[in-house]
Amino acid sequence: MSDMPAPPLRPRVAPCALAAGLLALEFLVIGMIFKHVIDFDCRGNWGVTACGTASKSLAALYCMIAAVGLFSMLRPALFRDLLSEAGHDARPLLLNLAGFVLAMIPVLMLQGATGTAMMAPAFALWIAGMGLILTGLAGWLAPRFRWRAFLGQTGLPLGVALIASGLAPALAVRLQPIWQIERISDVTFRVVTMLIEPLGYDLYVDPIRKHIGEGDFILSIAPACSGIEGIALVMIFVSLYLWLFRSELRFPRAFLLFPVGIAASMVLNAVRIAVLLLIGLHGQPELAVGGFHSHAGWMMFTIVALGIILIARRVPALHRAPVLRAARTETLPPLWRDPVAARILPFAVFMLTAVVAPAISMTPAMLYPLRVILVAAAVALVWPVLRNLVWRISPLSWLAGILVGVMWVLIPVAPTEGPLPYGTLSGGMVALWFLFRGIGTVLLVPLVEELFFRDYLETRLRGSEPDSPAPMARVILAALITAGLFAALHDRWAEAFVAGLVFSLVARRSGRISDAIAAHAAANLVVFAVAVVTGNLAII
Repeated sequence: MSDMPAPPLRPRVAPCALAAGLLALEFLVIGMIFKHVIDFDCRGNWGVTACGTASKSLAALYCMIAAVGLFSMLRPALFRDLLSEAGHDARPLLLNLAGFVLAMIPVLMLQGATGTAMMAPAFALWIAGMGLILTGLAGWLAPRFRWRAFLGQTGLPLGVALIASGLAPALAVRLQPIWQIERISDVTFRVVTMLIEPLGYDLYVDPIRKHIGEGDFILSIAPACSGIEGIALVMIFVSLYLWLFRSELRFPRAFLLFPVGIAASMVLNAVRIAVLLLIGLHGQPELAVGGFHSHAGWMMFTIVALGIILIARRVPALHRAPVLRAARTETLPPLWRDPVAARILPFAVFMLTAVVAPAISMTPAMLYPLRVILVAAAVALVWPVLRNLVWRISPLSWLAGILVGVMWVLIPVAPTEGPLPYGTLSGGMVALWFLFRGIGTVLLVPLVEELFFRDYLETRLRGSEPDSPAPMARVILAALITAGLFAALHDRWAEAFVAGLVFSLVARRSGRISDAIAAHAAANLVVFAVAVVTGNLAII
């Protein structure tokens, strides 16, 4: 088991990356479930104001977090001191987990509910849950005395940045009337038409009503689809950037970021609508309108806002004096030789493909071969590090894995109703799909999950040095937290929690992550074999 402590008084990058990834995952799950999964008509029961407040609150949190990232560019020394002990205490992650549980409790209250009886309890649980989620991550990133020192030195600028970014989503809506929305809609419609027409579709195009489509799938590019909200958000963030870095920037040249931001927002919004139209024209109208449309807008805003700011930081003409980078006291290894990247990158690719697949296909499991190829490419990239691991495996590891697999298949699971996971594939393509499914399930998934959960995350949570074993209470806590997070990724969370504890015990016993990988692979082999023989792929 590896342990890679960061130098003192420098930001501990890996815990910060873990905190950012965990927060993004939690917000994504909360947003997706409450918007698209549970059977609850928010506007029909609570009204536009309450539902808009709930939706905009999550967006406001996104913007506030982005503002903190922007502020870190302004005061890098303060952030280095703040984050110098990140990840030293794992206990705050329990608060984070408790907050996530609280925020998810309204699922049980709202599923199939009607009326406003559950509105106040739901909002109370959401507020308390979000507070604990953020408090837990703040405690994971820095102890209280460092937060007190940090807040004492940042003062008014950080407060202004947080307030402005928190109000940004609501302000973006309020600013819509001052824009020439009809003209922006006209430009968006023309760009979408220019992008789609050369592809050979027999399109119905009505420039007066701004309708475009084919057959039963017709899009109306109304003012609401002009991307004006995204443009307003980008302008707010550019304004915030100009204010925070006003002492460094050269005016009036810096004001060029406004037209650049508007143009980039309009172009990417047109691309978003064109992609949405293509998805609908290819027989997936529900995916186009209900899945892609609702999330691609925020992706475009993030790309434009951060892209403009990052580019602006590298354009000398926009600054009063050349910005000289401080010489680094140590050279970071390239990505393919970085031991932290080797444990995180393949898992990040695995999770990213799991999120993207449902957004682009109504049968995401059919894309599993593509996911296997992408994850395998990530593993190949960091293989120079992984091949140096101790790959000696104890026979007890295989036995433990087989027992986990037997437990998994003995607990009955009803076959999934609906379309087959491999979709419309047939003949040899089905056999090829099963081959990739087996490679992913038995070889790649155990490797990437164990490297991340047991070799990286659990080791960091224990926080012990190689020659100084961690207290048993901390070892147990680290195993429980890791198993809990591991279980959260599985539909069969109870079985996954037990499996996670077994894999942790196997790795802890020998001190080799290869034993946990072998146990996980043996368990998955048993499960996959039974699933193929019985035809019940739901047990995987």
